[in-house]
Amino acid sequence: MVRLAGRVAEAGGASGLIQAFKDQLREQTLASNRSKPIGSGAYGVVYESNIPGNIMKQHHWGADAAGGADLVNEANLQALASELGIAPKIAAIETFPGGVGNRVEMEDIRRNFEPHKGRKIAPDQPGRYPTGMDAVRVNQQLGQLALKGIDLGDRHSGNVVYNKMTGRPMQLDFGIATKVEGEMQVDALTRATTDGFTAAGLGDIAEIFHDTVYDLLAGGQVAEAMDVAKQGFSRLQKIRRVNSPVDQLVDKVKKESDLFDVISPY
Repeated sequence: MVRLAGRVAEAGGASGLIQAFKDQLREQTLASNRSKPIGSGAYGVVYESNIPGNIMKQHHWGADAAGGADLVNEANLQALASELGIAPKIAAIETFPGGVGNRVEMEDIRRNFEPHKGRKIAPDQPGRYPTGMDAVRVNQQLGQLALKGIDLGDRHSGNVVYNKMTGRPMQLDFGIATKVEGEMQVDALTRATTDGFTAAGLGDIAEIFHDTVYDLLAGGQVAEAMDVAKQGFSRLQKIRRVNSPVDQLVDKVKKESDLFDVISPY
């Protein structure tokens, strides 16, 4: 749903004046909430909506020109993800003249979801990233998005929250997300599957799978590469826990044998 902001009251119309007054009150409430943000970043700020149960994400002035994502496109991609149950639902998109102050209203999920700390990839690497079963589940969702033609990046711990009861991830911030098809879609699905296998402690399988897909892509066999990528991803989807190192070794022997039978294109 797109709500065009900055409405003008109908001249001489009582209903228009009432609506203008309501709009003014709403903007005052939002301005007050914006002064107490839930979170903020280089390109925007998140704060409570005037509607209970919703939050607002609003770009800073000039964010689009400075390299920030198109907020409308970002919201549209998030809406697609919300249909899969892996992102907050979009309530409205408000656009202003020149794009200044564009904002998205969405579901507030803080009551049932919480962040996990994650870990640094390297001592000098900024930010923290999901690990263990959290990382497996995140990559299972990234693979689902890839199958829908969406490549979602920037999955550090600040952009993923988890259900307090089940641990199911919810993806936040679609600022670094693009529509993909063909080789790029195969690449997105393969990266998610490879990273998921690696997080599950199946590094050897991840390497075999990765090399098989990219060998096919290098030979121009895009359809075959996608078929192998889908088969590998179907195996990733079946992982429900990350085992101890001993269990991983036992499982790896069996799964590696099974995977060889599945992914071999010859």
